[in-house]
Amino acid sequence: MSEDTEQSAAEMRSLLRFAQGLGLDEAIVRLIYETVWWEASESGASDDDRMTEVRKRMLTAVCGA
Repeated sequence: MSEDTEQSAAEMRSLLRFAQGLGLDEAIVRLIYETVWWEASESGASDDDRMTEVRKRMLTAVCGA
C-alpha cells in the first residue's frame, strides 16, 4: 500500500467517524472528500486545509447553511 493510499484511508476513517456523529451518509462523505481532493490538487492546498474544508462542507450538509 502506498503512502498516499494509507493517508487517504486514514483520512476517510476519521471523516466517517466524524460523519457518524453528524448523522451523514457515507456516500455523501465520499462525494465531499473526492470533490475537495480534486479542488485542492488544482489549487495546491495543504492537507490540513483540505481536511478543514471537507469538515466544513460536512457541517454545511447537516446544517443546510
